[in-house]
Amino acid sequence: MSQSFHLRNAFLAAVLLLLFALPSSALAQGIIYGDTIPAKTVVDADVILIGQNISIEGTVNGNVFILGNQVKIGGQINGSLIVIGQNLSISGSVDGGTYALGLTLELAPGAALERDLYVLSVGLSSGKGADIQRDLYALGLDAGLNGTVGRDLHTAIGPIQLYNGLMRLLGFEELTLRLHFELPPPAPETPPASEATPSARLLHASRARLSAQETGPLAEFDWTGWGTEVGREWIVLGLIGLLAFWLARPTLDSARDPLVKRPWRTGASGLVVLVVTLNLFVLAALVGGLVFSLGLALNYIGLWQLSIALWIASYALLALACVALWFFIVYGAKVIAVYALSGWAFAKLNPSGWMKAVALVVGTLVYALLHSVPIVGWIVAVLVTAAGMGTTWSAYRSHLQSAAPPEPEVLSTGSRKKKATKA
Repeated sequence: MSQSFHLRNAFLAAVLLLLFALPSSALAQGIIYGDTIPAKTVVDADVILIGQNISIEGTVNGNVFILGNQVKIGGQINGSLIVIGQNLSISGSVDGGTYALGLTLELAPGAALERDLYVLSVGLSSGKGADIQRDLYALGLDAGLNGTVGRDLHTAIGPIQLYNGLMRLLGFEELTLRLHFELPPPAPETPPASEATPSARLLHASRARLSAQETGPLAEFDWTGWGTEVGREWIVLGLIGLLAFWLARPTLDSARDPLVKRPWRTGASGLVVLVVTLNLFVLAALVGGLVFSLGLALNYIGLWQLSIALWIASYALLALACVALWFFIVYGAKVIAVYALSGWAFAKLNPSGWMKAVALVVGTLVYALLHSVPIVGWIVAVLVTAAGMGTTWSAYRSHLQSAAPPEPEVLSTGSRKKKATKA
């Protein structure tokens, strides 16, 4: 059997497994293949459509999987819809969830999605009368939404939204750009004419001061929520730190040395490393778009099996790399920096063994408390993260230099003559 035959069977098996797992499955007549479902046609089965131009104008009582370039859905789907293509257009109705991946997705006027819409696209648009009855989950670069969404929007669309989504992913909520501005507080109420006397004005001022004291900053501060947030961050960092101390203590010891010996230089280089590392996520997004375009090109020439294999392998590696990098930025760099700083603070006690672990736990608690301070807490998080990344990079460079083979000694002519004379 040829390799393409095996790839096709594996792909179809994966699609069947996914279709069986989705709700509202008809499966009365098996799986239907093709690229078009004409108008006034009723299909009581799950459907797989693969081709250049995909069109659904009839009714499908089952789940639908589509892989194509130009996709138009004007009929009714009584099940879930999974569509991958270049230009996607939905003007009909979908009873189940909708999952779309494409360059553009258009919800034409009259489109009705009765459940959630999950979409990853460059351009997303919806006309007046398009209705998403539940939640919208969207990631893209541009959008024009004129339809209605029944519940919540979970979107990261446009440069600002992508930046905010990245900052939230890294845990820097304070660095997000907020485009929502609160209205100014209403003007104080003017006492009525009956309270225009001096005694009435004095009573009104006393009531105002009492109300301000009862609703002051301390009364409004959520101590329970603050304590919960600090405790959660401390427990997570402390557990990760203790796990690293138990499994990779030599690595922690070698990684902290540059920060202890050259704190200012290491911290400054760490800021540069942090900026460069954040740009790696943008590079990953560009690589993902390039892989997607390459997959569409392979599908266009008929090699859809190869495009599916390319997408699965590439996106799995990209996702794994991004998650590992995100974990190191959010947790690993902080643990390394706290380990170095806490060891420096406990240096007079000559910590060794379990005392270093105690210093690490105390250091994570101090960091969690400083990070929770309003206004300046995000600065602490950025500086600690930069310090951890800077000392890790410096230790890695030192390791590479020590592992490199020594350069051969070059002797001058005079040195050679002296050695020959001695011999």
